[in-house]
Amino acid sequence: MIIDILNVLSYFVLVYFIILSFLYIVLFALSIKDIYVSFSVYDLIGKKIFYEDIKMPKVTVIVPAFNEEANIIESIRSIFKTVNYENLFVIVVNDGSTDKTLEKLIQSFDLYETSEIVENDLNVCGKIKTHYRSRLDLKILVIDKENGEKSDALNAGVNACHTPLFITMDADTMVEPKAITTLVWYMITQKKCVAVGGGVYILNGCKYSDGIIRDVRFSKDPICAIQACEYIRSFLFSRSGWNALGGALCYSGAFTLFDRKTVVDIGGFDYKNPAQDFEIITHIQAHLKEKKIDGNVGYTPAATAWTLVPNCFSEFWHQRINWKIGAIRSLMLHKRMFFNPKYGFVGLFTYPFFLLGEIGGAFVEFTAYLLVTLSWFLGILDPLLITLIFILCWGFIACLTFATLLMSIITFNKYRYISDIFWIFLVTVVEMCGFRQFNVLCRIYAAIKYFFSNIQWPRLFKARN
Repeated sequence: MIIDILNVLSYFVLVYFIILSFLYIVLFALSIKDIYVSFSVYDLIGKKIFYEDIKMPKVTVIVPAFNEEANIIESIRSIFKTVNYENLFVIVVNDGSTDKTLEKLIQSFDLYETSEIVENDLNVCGKIKTHYRSRLDLKILVIDKENGEKSDALNAGVNACHTPLFITMDADTMVEPKAITTLVWYMITQKKCVAVGGGVYILNGCKYSDGIIRDVRFSKDPICAIQACEYIRSFLFSRSGWNALGGALCYSGAFTLFDRKTVVDIGGFDYKNPAQDFEIITHIQAHLKEKKIDGNVGYTPAATAWTLVPNCFSEFWHQRINWKIGAIRSLMLHKRMFFNPKYGFVGLFTYPFFLLGEIGGAFVEFTAYLLVTLSWFLGILDPLLITLIFILCWGFIACLTFATLLMSIITFNKYRYISDIFWIFLVTVVEMCGFRQFNVLCRIYAAIKYFFSNIQWPRLFKARN
């Protein structure tokens, strides 16, 4: 009886990974054209002729900051390194920082207290203390408020935003000189686009100063390097593939452009959700279909930002737990989209893929590990079946990363050192041996914690101060 159950589960896992691998192959194939089109625009942006007859719209970059004294100044300076963009404004929301974030902002940009006309379109939980303007550049506004988490800070920034477009950007992120222009250009050249995601790479290991990345290097820290491979897969091929099919359900909060009116219409960012980037895009997708609005969300890998990622397992664990809990919360809040033709392709394909593939995939993969262990213990291990599962579960992801990396080298070519290329290939193989299993455990823990939130769960890792 037990052997029969194990055999049924083994074939279920095998079929699941065959289907998932096929879908990833389709996404990769669809992403190729999108990547090359984005690359052609990337090559055009920055040339003087590009701006001669084009009036770019006003846009505000909203930067929520909590205890970001180490990186906030470089991030803001990188924004103002944007090429030939006059109508660019910055709102920094100091969300109750307990370090010297505010002091550094005041000192670096010569801030003074001011009264501002602020809309109350969105609810803000944390009390607004005061506003600051920069004597060096009046386009810089700093909002000092009580802590209310990142979503609350973004809502405060949206209220103070007086431009039709705004960009969300993390305080530990730097943008390339052509990134903002490319992001806005994509939106205004697409039909009724209300949100655009940009590509994100790993800043760890790079050398930068005065808002400019001086030397792009692939991090030698194994934890950061493995995350860099994840980002290459996610931001180069996955989101580009979904873009060809009507858009994904999540674009990075580190660098995404929004139409302000659309965000206000849906009530802003969910302050209860730690993965506000996932929630806001899912909410917009649902809103467009429910209100029968002729609009869409887009993505371009040509607009590039660089962000810092955790460099130890405890910080990685806590970050991914928050992301996965937030993602599940977003999917459950909009579960009416599941296989619902009312929501078009997003409801019939995108939502099910994210729920069954991105969330459910962790449980299936964990089942595969468990089956191998039990089959070996009972002496019924089928070498052929296990080999197929291994190839589909591990080998396929490695091949997908290699293919994406090759695509990256042919087009945007962010990593130009031969040593970095070899290091990426090595890390891709190493990722399958331990780190991937750790990530699966993280995703399962987050799902169980979300669905059984009334239980007091033990802290498996203590966050580093």
